[in-house]
Amino acid sequence: QNNNNSKEQQASRAGRGRSKDFGQHIHQTGNSNKMGQCCSCVKKGNSSETSDELLADEPIQQIHSIDEAMSAPSIVIANDLNNEVTGFGLALADVNIEQDRAYWEWRVKVGGNSGSATLMFGVSNKRNVKFFEILAESTIPPEKHGTKFMGAVTLNDGDVVGVTVQQSEIPMIQLYLNGVVLDGGEITRFRGTVFPSVYVPPRSEISATFLYRDDQFIYGPPKPDLTPLMAERSLM
Repeated sequence: QNNNNSKEQQASRAGRGRSKDFGQHIHQTGNSNKMGQCCSCVKKGNSSETSDELLADEPIQQIHSIDEAMSAPSIVIANDLNNEVTGFGLALADVNIEQDRAYWEWRVKVGGNSGSATLMFGVSNKRNVKFFEILAESTIPPEKHGTKFMGAVTLNDGDVVGVTVQQSEIPMIQLYLNGVVLDGGEITRFRGTVFPSVYVPPRSEISATFLYRDDQFIYGPPKPDLTPLMAERSLM
């Protein structure tokens, strides 16, 4: 067991890279497009007139996908949008969670005779090929490979799992099933830089699709202050 613990620690160090505590303020880098209102004064003779005008910049279109390099080698990215997975194991999206409150969904398809399957949802720290290679040589079961900040949900074909994240107070994840909060679906005190993640069990008839924009959502955020995932460069 000590040997397995040592291997898991090595894998975590290999896959994590640099991370930061979620209690810290978000560090914003690069130039970002700014939207908002600006006040301009137009002088007419001896008087001045103030008017508000909305900047015409369009918001940045969010395009995310499943990150093959951070996912288990047994995961298969199944569609042209690169947001659907089959196969089995841990899969991570390519956008880390920078905003204070975020929401996304997973739509699940389950084939076969049983009609149901148990998947895991939540977040995971950054992973890489070495992480999965080290753990593959251990006796640690695949469902424990990087799933510490994830919760298990038993699903039927067509079910949708919503995931909310808040970081302002105690970092917390809450899972929803078809728009209804799941009892026991809370994961608290996650740490480091994390990415949306799903664990798919070893059954070939299962797929999970990552939905991260308003126009993709089936149920949408349960609260108005929860926003779709945004890349760091587009945070205001």
